[in-house]
Amino acid sequence: MRRVVAVVALAATVAGCSADPSPAPAPAPVEYVVTLTVEVAGGGGGLFGMAVTWGHSALKTQSATSLTWAWSHAVTLRYPDVERVWVSATPQVRPGVDERLAYAGGTPTLHCTILFGDRLVQDQSSISPTCVANLSAGPPAGRAPTPAQRSGGTAD
Repeated sequence: MRRVVAVVALAATVAGCSADPSPAPAPAPVEYVVTLTVEVAGGGGGLFGMAVTWGHSALKTQSATSLTWAWSHAVTLRYPDVERVWVSATPQVRPGVDERLAYAGGTPTLHCTILFGDRLVQDQSSISPTCVANLSAGPPAGRAPTPAQRSGGTAD
């Protein structure tokens, strides 16, 4: 019995001394210039602005109001400090515009985009779009942005 105990103790000691797997290395920090945009797509640009919310995983959600057909915000973010970024919006009738006139053609479609540098990584169009993108230590997956189809509205 003593021999069994000695073998078990020796096995436990050897197992504890085996090569300890070292923790995975932290991802290399990567900085991105992230550009968030939202704009009124199609008609209604002169009648509508928008309520925008945006943020990232290291920041509380922020709010902005645009009285024009387009809103944009650029920020430099560093991965892995920031893992996710988002932007969403809803249309709002501009001050001084009759709501019946504004909505006579229906609710406008908004288009949001997220670019990492010059690469489009997320875009969506709807009445109330939400774009979300995850940062990674590798080069961003995405495509070159295409020119947006802006509304005929004016940006004052």
